[in-house]
Amino acid sequence: MPHQEQQILLNQAMGSARFVWNQMLAKSFKMFAKDEYIRYESIEKNLKPLKKTPEFSFLGNTYSACLQQKIRDLAQVWAKFYHPKDHARLKENKRKPRKAKLFKLADGAEIQLRPLMPRLKKISW
Repeated sequence: MPHQEQQILLNQAMGSARFVWNQMLAKSFKMFAKDEYIRYESIEKNLKPLKKTPEFSFLGNTYSACLQQKIRDLAQVWAKFYHPKDHARLKENKRKPRKAKLFKLADGAEIQLRPLMPRLKKISW
């Protein structure tokens, strides 16, 4: 079981992932309004400037794979939206979940607050 400091860092990582989703969703809607095709590369290029903004410097404390995975998830939603057979409704903003806290890493591993968890570099675990 993670100790209290690790639990705080995991909660911050999950909150940062939700924040990045919401920010990139807003940017992708602006791109959509300009009739730009939205894919991973076009969304991801906005992450570095966002992390360098002083008010969002907390994003630098988060495992970057978590943030990049949220952008991949968003790009996948847009890909389904554009695909004629899979035309899917876009998800709304992410909010704090009421069920088990969970997020995905770039390698497909899912992180959940429970006793057995993989090691994360920035959490020293």
